[in-house]
Amino acid sequence: MKIVFTGGGTAGHVMPNIALINSLPDTAQAYYFGCDGMEKTLITRNTDAVFVPIKAAKFKRSLSPSNLLLPFRLADSVVKTKKLLSDVSPDVVFAKGGYVSLPVVLAARKLSIPVVLHESDTTIGLANKLCARHAYALLSSFDLASPPDSVTVGCPVRREIYSANPEKGLSFMRFDGKKPVLLFLGGSQGALTLNNLATSVDTRLHRKFDIFVICGKNKKITETPTLHAAEFCDNIFDVVSACSFCITRGGANTLCELCVLNRPFAVIPLTSSSRGEQTSNAGYFADRGCGALLNPDISPDSLADAVTSLYPKTPLFKHAQKRLKIDGTDATLDYIFRAASSRSDSARRR
Repeated sequence: MKIVFTGGGTAGHVMPNIALINSLPDTAQAYYFGCDGMEKTLITRNTDAVFVPIKAAKFKRSLSPSNLLLPFRLADSVVKTKKLLSDVSPDVVFAKGGYVSLPVVLAARKLSIPVVLHESDTTIGLANKLCARHAYALLSSFDLASPPDSVTVGCPVRREIYSANPEKGLSFMRFDGKKPVLLFLGGSQGALTLNNLATSVDTRLHRKFDIFVICGKNKKITETPTLHAAEFCDNIFDVVSACSFCITRGGANTLCELCVLNRPFAVIPLTSSSRGEQTSNAGYFADRGCGALLNPDISPDSLADAVTSLYPKTPLFKHAQKRLKIDGTDATLDYIFRAASSRSDSARRR
């Protein structure tokens, strides 16, 4: 069985694909259609999938003259991607969304290759919205308000999350574990706002917490005895499992993984995200008692007060997280295999 995976624009589109690729049986051959750069780095570093570079035109939500050329660039990308798909001849295409997935799905449609989509956020993204009518199935991590025929399966999560080692995490962070660790997690690229908040609250919380910040590539933080930082870490699950509370952005995959690891969190959502999905994602978990949603413009003093008041509630947050069945890896793979079989059955009938 040959499976083409695609999706990109942010790491949030790629990491669930990595979870699925690394959970495939040995009889399946995985390919990844993506743009050079972030997608290629993540896929080639973390999987054995064959990476196939493509060109994809990105829609800009601002009034940009480049959007006028988008239909022509997309048409050209679909033609070239169709040739690449024909060469691979996959049984199914799995698309995780983002502008990178659009030409792949449209090309697959022209070749009568079944497509399975997955939406991580609580609201459907533009690429998945455009692709939904071409899909064998639209899957989602959460109940979507629209379209009505989407199937809630949960979020694909990486298998290594279940072998997270807190001792290795403490060692990486260079803490002794005598105090609870407050983690600031700004996403794959870090978040300057969270970095600045971390250094400010350290002066108020250092007696209660050690603080660790994953600050992002080329972002520097002045460390103190109680505040340590790293630009990134490969053993993210070890680090998270060693922490007692997390201050994070509102990416859906991150919040799902925090729940699987049973780590309480407070979300400071990125409000400049494309359609306000981070606030919506955070609200979903906050409504279920799994974490808290904070003001996007929260001040350092207010954040210190919030952490102080929220931390005693960690047992309640953990209890609520355990009630969620958020790991959708197996259910997503089942739909992928079903779609692949549907094409095989169709080919036999012809």
